[in-house]
Amino acid sequence: MLKRPVRKQGIFATLSTNGLLVLSLLMCPVTQADILLLLSSDASYYLETADSLQDTVNKTLPGNSGFSIINLHKTTLPERQYPPYQLIVAIGSYATREVVNWGGDIPVLSIFTPKNAYESAWSAHNKAPARRASAIFLDQPLSRVITLASLLKPEATRFSTIFGPVSRGLEAELETLTAERGLVLKHGYLDREDNPVSVLRPVVSGTDLFIALPDQAVLNRAIAKWILHLSFQQKVPVIGFSKAYTVAGALASIFSSPDDIGRQAGEHISQWLRNPESTLGEPQYPRYFSISTNPAIARSLGISLPSDNTLYMSIQKQEQAAK
Repeated sequence: MLKRPVRKQGIFATLSTNGLLVLSLLMCPVTQADILLLLSSDASYYLETADSLQDTVNKTLPGNSGFSIINLHKTTLPERQYPPYQLIVAIGSYATREVVNWGGDIPVLSIFTPKNAYESAWSAHNKAPARRASAIFLDQPLSRVITLASLLKPEATRFSTIFGPVSRGLEAELETLTAERGLVLKHGYLDREDNPVSVLRPVVSGTDLFIALPDQAVLNRAIAKWILHLSFQQKVPVIGFSKAYTVAGALASIFSSPDDIGRQAGEHISQWLRNPESTLGEPQYPRYFSISTNPAIARSLGISLPSDNTLYMSIQKQEQAAK
């Protein structure tokens, strides 16, 4: 589990339960490079992301930026009139939706938000993302996931996966990527009313490796529970999307931690602050990522497991070569 970080102290305080902080925050003078960090809640991963972002910006541009932090756990963005912040950083899906609903003209960077959630926030209003809006997604590019799978089991040619209501949008891309690498993709579809075992069992059967894709929370739990059970029975390794997946029995997982996302966002913001009249650029997948592996599962499957760092460097090398 991620440890809850120590909160930053200073002129701006995190808003959680004390509504009086809203008024005091709005009356504070805004510096030229004042940045609002809008947190979806007080969950530790949002706080860690905010801390990592601030640390990175302060190291890159010491003394050139000030941060205001608002936690949306008790309040909503449309209820407030904001000072002219130079940038709003929406951390998490809820904060992103609130910023889009608010509809102001301040540049917005959405981070720690899945790609689908970011796009849905804008499509719900029947509009494309604003010219001065961008994102650093939480989810990994599919090419990176496939690369990890192939590094762990090079002889694997038959991959399997399950698409839910959210991940179904990835079907065409995943089929294209696997076909380009000479891999066969066996897949099924799972909705909330379906029996997970009856859907998963035939999909996993006869394949070399299963890739778990993030979807709705209730489906994530159902798929994780049963795919790890079935994969153990059928000796099919699973590639997950969180450290918890690995601990529960996946061979490995690839994901971006709060520190990874915060670091990239801090670097992106520091570069943008040098020319704040420019756009924030196109939405992008995480540059930094983490890998966790399960040696016990690898031994049970007879897989020789490289170190996490070796896997990381191999993936980075392949991504650099592909540019």
